[in-house]
Amino acid sequence: MLASHLIHEKQDVVVIDSDPKRANDIQSRLDCLVIIGSGTNIDFLREAEVAKADFFIAVTDSDETNLVACGLVETIRSEVTTIAAIRNLTYVGKDGLPTTILGINHIVNPEAETALSIHTFINRGIVSDAITFEKSNLVLYNIFVGPKSRFANQSIADCRSSIGTEFVIAAMYRKGEAIVPHGDTIVHSEDTLAIAAADDGREALFNIIGQKKVAPKKIVIVGGSKIARFLLKSFKSSELRNIALVEQNPQVCDSFASLFPNLLVIRSDITDETIFEEELLNRYDLLISLTDSDELNVITASYAKSEGVGSTIALIKRNNNYSRLARHLNIDSIISVSEATVDSLLKYMRGKHVSSVHSLFNGLFEVFESEVSKEMKICGKKIEQLNIQKKAIICGITKSDKTNIIPTGSYKIESGDILLVCAERSQLTTVQKVFLQ
Repeated sequence: MLASHLIHEKQDVVVIDSDPKRANDIQSRLDCLVIIGSGTNIDFLREAEVAKADFFIAVTDSDETNLVACGLVETIRSEVTTIAAIRNLTYVGKDGLPTTILGINHIVNPEAETALSIHTFINRGIVSDAITFEKSNLVLYNIFVGPKSRFANQSIADCRSSIGTEFVIAAMYRKGEAIVPHGDTIVHSEDTLAIAAADDGREALFNIIGQKKVAPKKIVIVGGSKIARFLLKSFKSSELRNIALVEQNPQVCDSFASLFPNLLVIRSDITDETIFEEELLNRYDLLISLTDSDELNVITASYAKSEGVGSTIALIKRNNNYSRLARHLNIDSIISVSEATVDSLLKYMRGKHVSSVHSLFNGLFEVFESEVSKEMKICGKKIEQLNIQKKAIICGITKSDKTNIIPTGSYKIESGDILLVCAERSQLTTVQKVFLQ
């Protein structure tokens, strides 16, 4: 996924993999150089010319391989930015990720990144397909346009004027095609829109699209996984009194009960036909299925919704195609481990000014959050002076006093502004030169 995103940005990508079958599969699907070999062999790394790379990213399933590979690249050429995926708490510590290990520039824990995405999603109010950001209070919503939608068969300009609330349609997805919209663009039925809304415009927007913001008071988590552990650590001790964990393994149950004394631990199989009735699970506001089985998570989230649970979230670890099923199965959100991890990796690759990154529409678009500093070229310029027409859209701006605005072309960008910028991935290199230098 990461290689695919970078290739669409017209970056030169080299993939190293020790498995010939997997390497051949990557070569057949992606337009990049694929080398069969070991990332822990220093002679091989030199032959692969890693010294010429801007970034070296180790994302194998082995923490040890990732650590050693990045450490070796550091000894070959320290100027190469190294990023490693590390999952084992033995390396990163019980308090989370340290700044660096073995001179590696950045480390990413996929489970921790996924848990953070879920916790942020809960804190901002459960709304289907909502994307939140690290510093901005603006939220980006992915809205599917049905035939009876207020957006259907209207131009972008008419949508904004007739609905009467502040929002920006940042991107459109239509039958596999990514579209950077402008005022005259017509919205069709079955389009998917990425809509950014300010705080004071959200409620009106929710009413129009038939959704409501929900702050869950009672939460049930299915599966005592690492992600569940990270997620529970995000809550205050007092909040855990309103959270239940369903897990069938007795040892895992004992471990969670010991770690989180205020947590209600239910030792049971979620597929037991009586559990929803016996444990009154249908009275919970939110169910999050975090087992190691994608299929079980999707089925559980869908079934829970039919049983009366207010909102549901399903975790996807291996097959991102399940994301497309969410809308049809009445699941409020699909959380992908690989998408959360790739977004985190891309954030580090974008540079010091970028605080968060999210991919849209299977990676065809990217929206990044950037804080403006005095030395940046865009500081003091009006938006209409920037050369971004048909390349990118500024979805919204959060001011230094935390107020949110949906800007017009006459807005002058100031130091301390936090920008949300949405761009088609093929235009990202050009767009980044405008906003991040």
